[in-house]
Amino acid sequence: PKAKNSSFSLCGLANPKGALYSRSEHRNRNFRDRRRRIHWLGVRDMNWVQRKIYLYNVTFGLYMLDWWERYLFNTLVIVLVWFVFYNSSRYVTEFYKRHLS
Repeated sequence: PKAKNSSFSLCGLANPKGALYSRSEHRNRNFRDRRRRIHWLGVRDMNWVQRKIYLYNVTFGLYMLDWWERYLFNTLVIVLVWFVFYNSSRYVTEFYKRHLS
């Protein structure tokens, strides 16, 4: 069926030519368009590690920093992670010596 004199249906699922889409077709069409857009930006051409680095940069907003600010932030993160692992390993060894041996 075609929409009368308008490119919109009551639920907003009409294409520009006036033919109506079902909800699943509309969802699939949006998904395909989004995949094409992501591929056009070059995000789909990454391997797993590059994708995780990209996700880290976007999540913490590092993509908008200069290179030296990014290195400073990453250095602070590495020191913090090292501190957490070092102290947790000391705690686990003390716990083992007191309670399990």
